[in-house]
Amino acid sequence: MAVVRVSDYVEAYRLRASSPDIHRLTARRTVAGTEFVSAQILEGMALTPDDVLVDIGCGDGRLLKLAEGRVAQRIGIVPTEEEKKRLESVLPGVTFETGVAQKLTLASSSASKIICNGVLILLPTEDQVTAALQEMWRIAKPGATVWIGETPEVDEYAHHKIYRGTSMLAFLWHILKNNGARAFVGMCRRWLRATFGHEQIVLNSAGMYYAPPAKMIALAESCGLRLKSYFRHKDLDDDGNPVNSQFRYDYIFGK
Repeated sequence: MAVVRVSDYVEAYRLRASSPDIHRLTARRTVAGTEFVSAQILEGMALTPDDVLVDIGCGDGRLLKLAEGRVAQRIGIVPTEEEKKRLESVLPGVTFETGVAQKLTLASSSASKIICNGVLILLPTEDQVTAALQEMWRIAKPGATVWIGETPEVDEYAHHKIYRGTSMLAFLWHILKNNGARAFVGMCRRWLRATFGHEQIVLNSAGMYYAPPAKMIALAESCGLRLKSYFRHKDLDDDGNPVNSQFRYDYIFGK
């Protein structure tokens, strides 16, 4: 399998769709963490039986599964056909469509509850974030609620010194410099296994979108959305305890 180089998140998620573990589509560490975040979002959305719920970038579909019986229709949006097929095989009661946040296939004024959690962070430019916000406004019914979650206020890759590039040698040097000799040797061994075996190393050079709350709110409101509230994102720590995110915020908007 060797080293796979990708430059955008669509290709990264296409690769994730081939994993035996469907939870890899969430890019989260644990199922418990995914369920915790999903439950918080659904609580904040105040679902009703008449709602059309749209989850843009729905991961493994866990949030839509939790919403079963609570809304009239559930729609999940994923960027690749590979993800769509995986999700349709495990959640037959949910409608899945292929599309990206910047260009949705849904009709205008068709959704009453819209979720876009951990997605804007993946878009490469502010213009594309703006396009995604405009699309959420377009598909929202009057009076709809829109959840935009996990938007960081700083570049987390830079803060945590995470390598973003396509050179394996540069990646190894980065690990040696930032993580030490033991981690370096471990990655060298993994590289050998990837070269001569079935292991895969994915080098992703895509960046992340980040904006402090004031900028994020102003951008969303310029697209027609109306702020209801915002707050620190909550997740689970390594011990399974709820904690506030260091950098990420969740926002609830209306139309």
